[in-house]
Amino acid sequence: MGAEMAARAEPAARSAHFVVPIPTSSRNLRRRGYNQAAVIAAVLAEVLQIPYLACLERHRQVGTQTALNPMQRRANVSGAFVMVETVIPMITGRRLMLVDDVITTGATILAAVRALGPGCPESICAYAFSRTVPISLEST
Repeated sequence: MGAEMAARAEPAARSAHFVVPIPTSSRNLRRRGYNQAAVIAAVLAEVLQIPYLACLERHRQVGTQTALNPMQRRANVSGAFVMVETVIPMITGRRLMLVDDVITTGATILAAVRALGPGCPESICAYAFSRTVPISLEST
């Protein structure tokens, strides 16, 4: 997935200074044995030759996002991420590529962007392997 994303990366992604994975919850990590966004991000970083930087930690999430509506998703991930403070000098004024496996409502990405805000990056682009299509746009 990461190699395919690298092959299709737009200029905003290719010009990033760091590839930053969305951290998963500790429960998901125990259940799966890995963080899918981190695996994708590591390959993407390697192929694009952009440094990988795991600078977010997930401190909370109540349950899975899959069965929640957009408002519930936002509430579920609100405040879920914390930036590792030691990276602030590294990301200040830099372009970050935030990587996840899927974007459904954007709630997870927005929560991660808020957590990275105090680091004053120049920009943050979100890049995911897939996204869901809103119900109103689905074909019948």
